[in-house]
Amino acid sequence: MRDAGPTRRTVLAGLGALVAVGATATACTSDDNAGPSPEQRKADDDIRSRATSAASALLDRYDAVAAAHPALATRLRPYSDEINRHLTALGGSRTPPAAPPGEPVPPDPQAALADLAAREQQGSDGRLDDVSAASPEVARLLASISACQYVHANQLGSAS
Repeated sequence: MRDAGPTRRTVLAGLGALVAVGATATACTSDDNAGPSPEQRKADDDIRSRATSAASALLDRYDAVAAAHPALATRLRPYSDEINRHLTALGGSRTPPAAPPGEPVPPDPQAALADLAAREQQGSDGRLDDVSAASPEVARLLASISACQYVHANQLGSAS
């Protein structure tokens, strides 16, 4: 009996679409020799700031779920490690949370996984929304992060 989750073909098609969007958004530049304008640098800084904040919040959520459901900790570690690598690639670093998580973790492990899947999907959508406003270098990074989070969302969603 086949798992109800997405097929490998569906995930690869989704990744292909994300890469195509990223390539399309970055294909047109006016002058390859000129660096980004001050406005573009400001836009990239704002985009990176949003992405690092989102990644940090997602890492906090992974920690909260692992603390609430210790049996899931080992299973979730690869996902949180990947989000930590995204944070590093964006030029950010993890800071300890200033306050305990605002939202409680669902008491049911499957609901907690579904919550993480939804947050990963929101992260994927958020990074993809910023691609068109980013410089080519940042757009490629955002597209890669979005694709990764899309896969996380599908894997976590099919596990719940």
